[in-house]
Order: sequence, then structure tokens, then C-alpha cells
Amino acid sequence: MYNRRTFIKQFAAVGVLGCMPAAVFSEGDSDRSIQLLVRGDDLGKNFGRTSGIIKAYKEGIITSASIMPTSAYFEEAARLCKENAKLTVGIHIAVLDGTQRPVLSPDEVSSIITPLGYFYDNAEQLERASPNTEEIEKEIRAQLEKARKSGIDFCYMEPHRGVPGFVRDMVIRICREQKLLFGDPVDGSLYGFTQIKLMQESWPNTKMPDGQIIYYAPPPFDLQKQQFFFDALNSLKPGRWMTAVHPG
Repeated sequence: MYNRRTFIKQFAAVGVLGCMPAAVFSEGDSDRSIQLLVRGDDLGKNFGRTSGIIKAYKEGIITSASIMPTSAYFEEAARLCKENAKLTVGIHIAVLDGTQRPVLSPDEVSSIITPLGYFYDNAEQLERASPNTEEIEKEIRAQLEKARKSGIDFCYMEPHRGVPGFVRDMVIRICREQKLLFGDPVDGSLYGFTQIKLMQESWPNTKMPDGQIIYYAPPPFDLQKQQFFFDALNSLKPGRWMTAVHPG
């Protein structure tokens, strides 16, 4: 019988532990069943993340994944999405993240990138740079177009990281225009979600001589933190729940 205990065992076996989010979001007690959507985040960002998400999908953990058009492994991730057609795919729009470069040329979006050609790392840095909102929208649309040209089927779009409110509103507007769902896993308020606090993952990093920050894989959670997560899953009440993870 496929039950909650079986699911939790698979969750551990597939290697998702050690990359858990800070919260699980819930729409409320909509019926007597428990429905948990586990979304793979940042598909394509690196080889480990890409292969980890697909492994988790094949082993019954992940049913949804957000692909990054700016990512180094985008083409490989797009190919895997097409090979695994039942995986629900969305577009993870990046206008933040110091490891990502824009799809458009630097000359076209100079106000939203650093002198090194990367996006600003967080919302505060971006706002301090007084970005041109037209350039942000051009980049968002260029990322959508790149995703379409790859041939993948996708049904939602969401911003990468905690973008400023005006960028979030822009993404929502483009979603409506393009008839896409707004799939932001960070803030579920649009759908009336509440959240349960979990353990926050931690990504070790190193600052390179040129100022670029390099992230690498975190160590697995210790047994106490793993048990905390298992207990949180076991305590879910009837309703629709969602969490985003970074396997690999």
C-alpha cells in the first residue's frame, strides 16, 4: 500500500534531505485527503540539481519542476523535460542571483547587471542600482521566448529568489497575458496558503578573487533535523500542501 510512511521513506532514499525549504505551504483543509505537491526548484542551474530533480521525479517524489532559462544546463534540462513528459514544468524567471547572466546581451539590460555581467544577488542590491523596469520586462520575455523555442511544454511561471514587489507584479501581469499560472512557491498568499516552518537549507560558498561567489553542495542534515522533517510530514492535516526542494 502506498501510504504516508512509504512516501517518507522514498523522500529520504532519493537524497532530498539536506536540501529542504524553510516552509511548506497549505491551501487549507479542502477535503479529507492530504495532497502534497513537491516541486523541484532551479532545474538546470547545475548538473547535480538537474540530475537530482529528474531522479526524484522518476522515484515518485517530485511531480513539478521549475526550469531556469538562464542556467548553464538549460539545454540538458529541457531535453530531460521532453523525455519525461508527465513532469509538470514551469519557468523559473531569474533577474536576481549573482551566479546567473541574462539571456539578452549586456548592452540591452545594463541597468540590471553588475560590472561583471551577472545579475545582482538580491532585491536590495537591484533596487539600489535603480534598474530600468523596461529592461527587466524585456529580459523576462526573452527568457520565456527561449523556453518556448526549446520545445518544452510549461504551464506556470514564477520568479527566482525574493524579487522586489514591482518585479513580482510584473511577472503576475505577464502570466495573465500569456495565460500561465503564477507559481511562486515562496509566497503562497495569492492562493490563500498558510505555511509550516521547517529547517532552512544552508549553502556553503566561497568568494573568488574577482568578487564572484561560488556555491557548493551542503552537508546532509543530521539525524535530529531529519527526524524534525519527518515529524512535520507526519503532522500534515487534510488539505493541499506544497513545498519546493533542491535535490542533488
